[in-house]
Amino acid sequence: MGTDDPGSPVYSIKHLSERIRTGEISPTELVDSVLDRINKLNPFLNAFITIIEEGELYRQAQNAEKEISMGKYRGPLHGIPFSIKDIIYVNGTRCTAGSKILADYVPMSTATVVQRLKRAGGILVGTNNLNEFASGITGINPFYGTSKNPWDNSRLSGGSSGGSAVGVSTGMVLFSIGTDTGGSIRVPAALCGTVGLKPTFGRISMNNIFPLAPTLDHVGFITRSVWDAAAVMEYAAGQDASDSSSINSNLPPYTRILEEPCSKGLRVAVLKEYFFDNLHSEIADLFYRFVEFLHSINIKVIDTLRLKHTGKFYSSWKNIRLAEAANVHLGWLNTRADDYSSEVKEMLMEGKEISAVDYIQSLKEASEIKSEILATMSNNGIDAIVVPTTIVAAPRISDSVINVGNNVVVETRRALLQNTIVFNSTGLPAISIPIGLTKENMPVGVQIIGPPFREEIILAIANMSEKLFPPMKEFEQRRLNLLNL
Repeated sequence: MGTDDPGSPVYSIKHLSERIRTGEISPTELVDSVLDRINKLNPFLNAFITIIEEGELYRQAQNAEKEISMGKYRGPLHGIPFSIKDIIYVNGTRCTAGSKILADYVPMSTATVVQRLKRAGGILVGTNNLNEFASGITGINPFYGTSKNPWDNSRLSGGSSGGSAVGVSTGMVLFSIGTDTGGSIRVPAALCGTVGLKPTFGRISMNNIFPLAPTLDHVGFITRSVWDAAAVMEYAAGQDASDSSSINSNLPPYTRILEEPCSKGLRVAVLKEYFFDNLHSEIADLFYRFVEFLHSINIKVIDTLRLKHTGKFYSSWKNIRLAEAANVHLGWLNTRADDYSSEVKEMLMEGKEISAVDYIQSLKEASEIKSEILATMSNNGIDAIVVPTTIVAAPRISDSVINVGNNVVVETRRALLQNTIVFNSTGLPAISIPIGLTKENMPVGVQIIGPPFREEIILAIANMSEKLFPPMKEFEQRRLNLLNL
């Protein structure tokens, strides 16, 4: 599994699963490799909170080898090491939620999404670091340390699924399961140069996952490639009777769809209003180059559409997010308030002050925003929307505010959340993929958004872009350096 071939998609599921299937490498060798990388890199990158006991990992790997040798290959996840954000329950494995309150909590049940991935042959390696109770977008955690961006250790990984993005970007695991309430998968994916997929609300079960804000929470994945995200979707998604928000909808063969040409006749909208507010010039330059690329592969790009409700994007999301989180934590707020960090305690107390009238009004506004976006897409024959994932590249860990140019300063949290939150309020599927690097060699992401339960559209556009967009060649060359840390 050397990295001597810069064109080789090293540490991608697609690349390694084929070699496992043919016997060129074994799951045991792969477990050896990821454990070696975890032991080497995790002490200073803080990607993991808990690592599964080595004997158990090797037992799973040996079982996978035995099954494959007997012709019982389960598919591309068979023998593939993965991780989960540390708010996802696994029977017998500590789940801290990145908090002091749950520091010693060991669940007696396993999340549906983990059960499905294990049935597909995946090997769970451990749980990833996150913002306390997933309540943040930076990757900074006062109890378990900050997950650091491997492209520059002085910079944020993003959050709250920061440890997941760090683990995948450095090859400590091949994919990770995270959650996304305001951008918690897509933001760290963009900042760390990985793929981050947030499927449609209800596409993947939230059963046995500690909630942040239940009507905004989505389960999704961080992977090294778009094909990898499609492969994980095929096994993780689907209705779950244990989750009332889980929706019964047909699952297309995502990976097979990616093998088919699809750009002909596609129409994509670039929404400038709101999404381009305070956009850093380097991000804008790469984004417009990406738009020109879409033109070059015969995708029609429309950039004249406007939305009326952009002024309500942030306020409606914030009211829902804070009020629901306060309700989740109400018992502990009354009995263990001092065990929260000051930042999280402050947000929860703010949520307690939101009135029922304001909460219900915000839910109504979110519904109106969704209706307007879907109507705009339908009336104009739009298949997908593209916007920058974040308006800045990864800020420094010490930066509470960011200078975005022209003497404009934006709060770091607000800057990172700006372009992602509305797709949690509306529940639309969204994927972030890398589109290049800044002058300081920090990753930049683009976000592709589709209609409900049409993940195959955004995956197809993302897959073509990953393969054909010219800056990706230099990006992939530099990303390979992370595998030599």
